[in-house]
Amino acid sequence: MLRKKWKRGFTTPELVVVIVVIVILAAVLIPTFIMLANNSRSEGPSDPEVAADTALVRNMNAALAASETVPASMSDLVTVLEGSGYRIDNLSPAQEGNVFLWNQTSNRISYIGSDGTVLYTEDVLPTVFTNSPEFWLAVRSRAEMEEWANLSYYFAADITQPLTFTSPSSINTGSYMAGDVTYAFEEEASVTVEGTLTSLTVDAPNATVSNYSSVSAVSLVSAASAGYHEYGYVRGTLTAAPCACIAVEPEGTVVELDAVQAAADATISNRGYVLSLVKGDSGVSVVNDGYIGNAAALGLENTAQISYSISNASGLSRLRDKINNGIRMENVSYLLTADIDLSGADWVPMGPETNPFTGTFDGQGHTINGLTNLCLFGYVGAGTTVRDLTFTNVNTILPPVAACVYGSVDAPTTFSGIEVNGTISSDVISVSGLVGILRSTEAELPSSMKQSPEVIIENCTNNAAASCVGYTRAAGFVVTVYGVNLVVRDCVNNGDLSVTNYTREAHAGGIVGFIMHNSLVADNAANRNNFTVTIENCTNNGAVSGTVGMSASNYVGGIVGAALNGRTEIVGCVSGGDVASRNSAGGSETDAGGIVGRTSGNVRIADCEVRGSVSATAERTGTSVYAGGVAGSYNYGVAGGVSLDGVLVTGNVSANGQGTSACAAGGLVGHNNNRNNRFTITECTVGANVAVAAAGAEENCAAIVAGRSASGALIIVSVTVAEDGTLVYGSENASLGLTQTPVEGGYLRYEGAN
Repeated sequence: MLRKKWKRGFTTPELVVVIVVIVILAAVLIPTFIMLANNSRSEGPSDPEVAADTALVRNMNAALAASETVPASMSDLVTVLEGSGYRIDNLSPAQEGNVFLWNQTSNRISYIGSDGTVLYTEDVLPTVFTNSPEFWLAVRSRAEMEEWANLSYYFAADITQPLTFTSPSSINTGSYMAGDVTYAFEEEASVTVEGTLTSLTVDAPNATVSNYSSVSAVSLVSAASAGYHEYGYVRGTLTAAPCACIAVEPEGTVVELDAVQAAADATISNRGYVLSLVKGDSGVSVVNDGYIGNAAALGLENTAQISYSISNASGLSRLRDKINNGIRMENVSYLLTADIDLSGADWVPMGPETNPFTGTFDGQGHTINGLTNLCLFGYVGAGTTVRDLTFTNVNTILPPVAACVYGSVDAPTTFSGIEVNGTISSDVISVSGLVGILRSTEAELPSSMKQSPEVIIENCTNNAAASCVGYTRAAGFVVTVYGVNLVVRDCVNNGDLSVTNYTREAHAGGIVGFIMHNSLVADNAANRNNFTVTIENCTNNGAVSGTVGMSASNYVGGIVGAALNGRTEIVGCVSGGDVASRNSAGGSETDAGGIVGRTSGNVRIADCEVRGSVSATAERTGTSVYAGGVAGSYNYGVAGGVSLDGVLVTGNVSANGQGTSACAAGGLVGHNNNRNNRFTITECTVGANVAVAAAGAEENCAAIVAGRSASGALIIVSVTVAEDGTLVYGSENASLGLTQTPVEGGYLRYEGAN
């Protein structure tokens, strides 16, 4: 008889192990199955609108995955998507009632049906979506927010009706605005508020609220013990709750902080900017590591310097909005802590004329990418420093003047270590790579401007091509200098520069476009001659050109377009790009110079080199045409003189008059017929291979040193030129009273008598 064999069952420890294994497998595999099921539902939707929406979500997620920017907020997401061609406020599903939701944690967009069905996701989601503030929805109305409750919301339109949230929904109004916003809920949660609001009321005793918005007034009824953080701009009053603690963060700005009702155990921690703090008799504790306007009256001290960090496009926009709304902050350093991408953003310059930007803007070696429409700053006030910042993919159109500063700049101001890359163009205003207008705003000038503050531009590089059509000026770094002491040193322009204007005078310069010291200043020589523009150790590698017509004049220079009075010193500079001045329709004059197109006042050019070609052309009769390897011509109106010392010219020089009465070309000087405005030439050299030519006019004046010069208007102390060349047109070399000495390499050195 056979015995029946029984299988032994699991022991209790073995059973526990099996259960644990099953639980682990379920935790790993079930979400994967759900995600696969979600994706499989979207593989072949039968509705063509759903199919189109699904394809759109896939493409947007691909753009997010490809972007180097990881959005820290909904504003950053909008910037990334719009930079890829998706305009968020026009973006809604083709299938009515369905929605796109962005998960801030995973940085992915899901497609949800009107009944909550998950139609497509790259997240781990159940079959039916459960609303959560972790997900953001772009909305256009309060009704839409009510229909899709318990999410976070980005505004694609103004929603000015009062909004009350009974759940921890964050909001971001984007470029739009909200009206009166109230938070009233009991749960423990965190909420962020961004954008522009009329008012904000917080009655959430267990909540932590971070306000980044610009808002007229904040009423803090209740919040967690350390639950309110101000990063934004309270344009009116922030009223403190009895028990809550308030932290004004370094980026926060509050016009008035009312702590009269705050309890004795409450704390106000200020690391930002508070214009006025009202305490009353409350025993609230105030810790001030920032700025409080009435600190002394409260027995507090302000910190010597506030550091304001900017890590993304949203933070930069918030700073801009504060300043443009009238806040003027002192002793603040604004620090970029990350690269910022503004691609696709409708940027508005920071700092209006009524409230210029002031402080230190330190890029810390970071990059602002994709600046379009307008430049970073509008107007910049005295005492400002902008440094260590790179602009990439600049593409400004219509009314920009430069990548960095649009309007005027007051001294003292410093721009240091800035690099510009991209394209700057306009048909309504002058252009440059860096700065627009430097102008004195003083009603009465100091007795000696030699001791007045300076604008300093140093160690900057412009790689952007800058061009304007229909306006007057183009330059590598500064469009115009009006009555301001300026120093530009150790800067390089690599961008091609051009100006085209058929109705008015034009100027183009590789470093500075136009210097006019007596504009906006008392018109007397003693005053204007105290102003000095100094350009040291700068290089222009870009082609510089100007074209005018009608009765307009045209002045183009490799370093400066025109320097018309005051003192200008150009030392140790190299002009490597070609310089071309052209008049196409009978204008009065067209000048081109390897260093400066037209000069007057007192000008010193020393230890410079001109490597590019210099040409001036007129295509109709009646136009004076002057080209000089160093200077095109001298203006008659202002007494002074030009000294050329240690300058080397190796590029060709040509003038073409096309039927005019006379044109002049000189290896160093094109034209000067004024004895009161002498050119003095010392230790200069014109290379052996330099061709100097004038053609097309009734009288063509071309010579190695000066094309056309009145008797006594040119002083040659010493010059070295190729053998057998005429120094000054119309003058025999012997008649100039110079001694001649052969120099190695086939050159001749000419020296004046002591």
